[in-house]
Amino acid sequence: DNGTRKFFGKSDSDYATDVLSRETQSFIGASVGAGKPFFAYVGPKAPHEPATPAPRHRNAFDGAKAPRLPSFNESDVSDKPPSIRALSLLSSTQIAQIDTLHEKRVESLQSVDELVEAVVGKLQNEGVLDNTYVVFTSDNGFHHGEHRIKSGKEKPYEESIRMPLLIRGPSVQAGTSTNRLTLNTDFLPTFTDLAGVTTPEYVDGRSLRPVLEGSATTWRTAIVLELRKTIYGIRTSDGRKYIEYGDGFKEYYDLKADPNELRNLVYYGEVSPAALASRLQALKGCAGDTCRTAEDGP
Repeated sequence: DNGTRKFFGKSDSDYATDVLSRETQSFIGASVGAGKPFFAYVGPKAPHEPATPAPRHRNAFDGAKAPRLPSFNESDVSDKPPSIRALSLLSSTQIAQIDTLHEKRVESLQSVDELVEAVVGKLQNEGVLDNTYVVFTSDNGFHHGEHRIKSGKEKPYEESIRMPLLIRGPSVQAGTSTNRLTLNTDFLPTFTDLAGVTTPEYVDGRSLRPVLEGSATTWRTAIVLELRKTIYGIRTSDGRKYIEYGDGFKEYYDLKADPNELRNLVYYGEVSPAALASRLQALKGCAGDTCRTAEDGP
């Protein structure tokens, strides 16, 4: 805390998410009291493993099972990359482990839900809610047995790359949603734009403000997917996804017809990825304005 390490015990009141909630509310109160604009980044660990729920939420969702998408424990992975083909079908024990972790993750998220409610309540009580943007998101998705992947987040499939993004604040119409492609690189330019300060030229993303206010007439039509330079992919707004692996393997999915990514069209020779492969090259080497140009490109 400002250079001083704080230690907490093992009592119920020391549950980490609850500590963060109290610290955040205190920070908001102090900032409002000082008459200063403020920015709070609140990052609870839940539902990351070990996904320990708060004592009051233990066993709250006993028996909850992970999602069973059509790709769950996929029977035929012959069209997938070698890393997936090497996976055996999930055993009953492994499926039970997936469900157990899912149950704990759901239970651990209850305190995060309470944190959000408490923070929004504090903003309202301090009289600043109507002048504050609240952004709720995550750092990654998670697998629950799709394509035989027992757990994790480092694959280019939809379960890994999609995450929640909810925003409320001035000029954001309640109850609206959008399917426009957004990236975590958009957060910095969005926050600087909303705060009325200059956005650095080096940023790759773009402000979400036009999307939030419903004034966006054009928007990016593709995003790049990247994992430590071993996997590159492109995901388009019209539901196409093309992936290149370091060993030369390629995947191509039509997400409108095949949202669960069961049929790799490159493997079956049903499409040529040339156009998306060319566009992916532009996205891989972009920076700043050239990223926005590549994302908007044909």
